[in-house]
Amino acid sequence: MSLIWSEVLATLEKSISRPNFSTWLKPTTFIGEQSGLVKIGVANPYAKDWIEKNCLDEIKKNLQGHFPNLESVALVVVAKEAKKPLDDLPLLHENSVNEEPVSSPGVIAETEEPVNREFNPIYTFDSFIVGNNNRLAFAACQAVAEKPGQTYNPLFIYGGVGLGKTHLMQAIGNGVRGRWPKKNIVYTSCEAFTTDFVTAIQEKRINEFKNKYRKADVLLIDDIQFLANKEGTQEEFFHTFNILHQANRQIVLTSDRVPKEMTELEDRLISRLGWGLIADIQTPNFETRAAILQEKAKEKGLDIPEEVINYIATTVTSNVRELEGSLIKLATMAALESAPITKDYAVKTLKDILRSGAPNISSRKVVQIVAEYFSIEPSDILGSRRVKELVYPRHVVMYFLRETLNQSYPQIGEMLGGKDHTTVIYGVNKIITKKKNDPAVESDIRNIQEKLIG
Repeated sequence: MSLIWSEVLATLEKSISRPNFSTWLKPTTFIGEQSGLVKIGVANPYAKDWIEKNCLDEIKKNLQGHFPNLESVALVVVAKEAKKPLDDLPLLHENSVNEEPVSSPGVIAETEEPVNREFNPIYTFDSFIVGNNNRLAFAACQAVAEKPGQTYNPLFIYGGVGLGKTHLMQAIGNGVRGRWPKKNIVYTSCEAFTTDFVTAIQEKRINEFKNKYRKADVLLIDDIQFLANKEGTQEEFFHTFNILHQANRQIVLTSDRVPKEMTELEDRLISRLGWGLIADIQTPNFETRAAILQEKAKEKGLDIPEEVINYIATTVTSNVRELEGSLIKLATMAALESAPITKDYAVKTLKDILRSGAPNISSRKVVQIVAEYFSIEPSDILGSRRVKELVYPRHVVMYFLRETLNQSYPQIGEMLGGKDHTTVIYGVNKIITKKKNDPAVESDIRNIQEKLIG
């Protein structure tokens, strides 16, 4: 029976992205079949929920080839009941811990000075609102903070702007600092890492640079996608990564896309970025947005009526930053004008912010939606393969990046694997012309537009 399930998984792997397959499907097991019911074991409730929503029908279809009398498929959580989200996550490898945490987590001993002071104390796991859009990333970050270098290494978090990646990075820093005050935690952005490297070369301080990053117990780097087309910096990061990983030092990286979509990086580096766990953060749903607003209002001592919370949560759908920005503007204007915060007042005060009525659309989202619409991988669009089946989807992406996001032609070309701006101009104009003359193209553009806004 396990052989049957292995065949089904092999088939599913061809149609599901590698991060999702590795995270949700690979750990599954075949339990058994009886009276038309097949039971599949899953590692945790999150896996059960994801599979039910995304590929249960496809699983059933594949199993029917092996069980002609199949009527239904049941997903059964077979892992031990967890008390905390991180307990749902299997360890990639375990090593002996040489350093014991301080007796009171979250409290730094008075006699110890932290190596860095760059973490904002408000960014903690307790202040992070967890929803279905970020549950896996949150649990993984908690696991890393409690057992740095022993659980998910590297941990790679990806998602759009303003969805909480930096909050989780800082929460890891605060969590590790509270337990192990002596640990050397280095938190930086990819741009700062690059600048440090260039400066070190110019000032002949390369050994100082290497000591800074290669002696880190925990290395946290934001926006690793900006390593693209920086060959020298990629080389240095590659060696830094290897040294830290071999020494079981924790590495956490964030990006706006999955590693395999970063076609401008060296293959050996892309491979290493996927060695650990890849977790995404998606746009929060209504319930999560409302919970975020309630938490922010509580933090700031604001008394916001529920109907106002619901109005903002319904209208601002893009990211957490815009949610908080809307709330702050509303509270500030109400205080200045001595006005009660009502729904009508919120509608009037926030009309400039909410005028578009559409969520913030990122470049990554455009590529993702177009890829899903044409049943291809985002990496196909971002890659350099010149096959007929990919030309039209690429042109559609160029069109939306130009017409909807108002990006420059060079910007679009850089995102799509370094294409010349004249190629982008040609692609955009091609879609504009076809949209006017070809009903099928017009229909494609309309349907994709609805998915982007919806």
